[in-house]
Amino acid sequence: MIEKLAGRRDDLRTRADVCVIGSGAGGSVAAAELADAGLDVVVLEQGHHWTSAEFTQREDEMLPRLFEEAGMRQTEDGSVLVLQGRCIGGSTVHNLCYSFRTPDPILRLWQDEHGVADLTPSSMAASFERVERHLKVKQIRDDEVNSLNAVIRRGTEALGWSGFVTKHNREGCVKAGYCILGCSYDAKQSMLVTYVPRADRAGARIFANARADRICVSNGRVHGVHGRVVDPQGREGARIEVEAPVVVLAAGAIASPALLLASGVANRSGQVGRNLHLHPSVMVSGFFDEPLHAYRGIPQSYYVDEFIDLERDPHRGYVLMPIAGFPGLTAANLPGFGRDHFRWQRGFAHMAGLLVLLHDQSSGSVAPGSAASKPRIRYALEREDARQLAEGLVHCCEILLAAGAREVMVPWWNDPLVVRPGDDLSVITRRGVRQGEIGIASTHPQSTCRMGGDPRSSVVDSWGESHEVGGLFVADMSVFPTSLGAPPQITTAALADRSAQRIRARWDELSGARHGRRA
Repeated sequence: MIEKLAGRRDDLRTRADVCVIGSGAGGSVAAAELADAGLDVVVLEQGHHWTSAEFTQREDEMLPRLFEEAGMRQTEDGSVLVLQGRCIGGSTVHNLCYSFRTPDPILRLWQDEHGVADLTPSSMAASFERVERHLKVKQIRDDEVNSLNAVIRRGTEALGWSGFVTKHNREGCVKAGYCILGCSYDAKQSMLVTYVPRADRAGARIFANARADRICVSNGRVHGVHGRVVDPQGREGARIEVEAPVVVLAAGAIASPALLLASGVANRSGQVGRNLHLHPSVMVSGFFDEPLHAYRGIPQSYYVDEFIDLERDPHRGYVLMPIAGFPGLTAANLPGFGRDHFRWQRGFAHMAGLLVLLHDQSSGSVAPGSAASKPRIRYALEREDARQLAEGLVHCCEILLAAGAREVMVPWWNDPLVVRPGDDLSVITRRGVRQGEIGIASTHPQSTCRMGGDPRSSVVDSWGESHEVGGLFVADMSVFPTSLGAPPQITTAALADRSAQRIRARWDELSGARHGRRA
């Protein structure tokens, strides 16, 4: 049952075996696996339940529907835009479907430096395979590479650099290109059309417009969740109380730590809300003589990995990724005013975007903010990370120029830089990347409830269970011990699957005498 609670006046009080908070890449996987095991599962999702019939392909309508703070969530100083989903299915509804397993060197790093010795490629294999099967992950064919990705591939190969066509989770894609606004054709195999319906079929009770405000704990064990009904505009309604011996927190790396801190639980280590990594990215725009209509087709199918070698150094590096927006999003991210801005926007059909995405060592923090829907996010780039971003911008320019761009624009807000074939690109590294001076965005916040073997320096163990509170699990990107250095969708889902298998295996111990399996 998927029920929209917006407008409900009566309080909702219920009992369950497991309460899952969040319905994105982690929460929906945990809910489906546990419901399939015969457990009584309640899912609380603060966002609305939008379906493909309501995906209008209009930016002005879909950004407020699908994104936290209508796509305008930012760090406290306004220097980094943080894009996150707020709907049934979470960020998988608007993501662009890159499907990567956790890189082996990152798993080894987590083992060696964070004490999660049992988190190995072999121990993760079954979860990876299960998730990829349900999400229908497959290799993108060469004939599916659109004009934008073909241009990036052309420039990369001309320079002799490493890049490849990736895997994705699409089935029957019509190549409309509106993926970031929700797939109107249910071809994107997001959680909205895969794990959420699976959980529903297995009997999970899924409540949209249901914001969790407090995780309830007594005698060292979780016993439920309290919250409020919220409509799509954020107006509060009836109260929600769910009694459950197990809670799976999967609200994302911003909301999950904010909720734990607001609840005053699971933070004996002092690590909740700390260690925030963002995979910060900056985009460069190349302008070509021929029209590209870059948003048409599969938005991201090519991936440049020349500048990241996790085997050599699992701590640092960056990747280059094609990116295309729509007129409104593009206009918001182009610098200049008046005629200067019009000049760039007029080239929209001829524009190719390429962004540098950093495997960051910089870290920030999350704390409850002025309202439940507006956590306080802080993040500051370390000098070496800023240097690597600037270096990446140089390589973005080189690829676009090698592909035939007549000019390339680096989007410093004041005095954007325009380069043409033969120009000296060292000016980019001299100017550098400084917060507030250039557009920086994040779609991968992570690591704010990190896993680890030592309860003094981590929040959960390698299974996602709280070191401090029995029956409390975290199953989202906040558990990553470090920046992942790769697209996180499959890692998030596989870790949630693994946590669900752990809950199933230990159910008698976790549930106690008060609860049992359904008949």
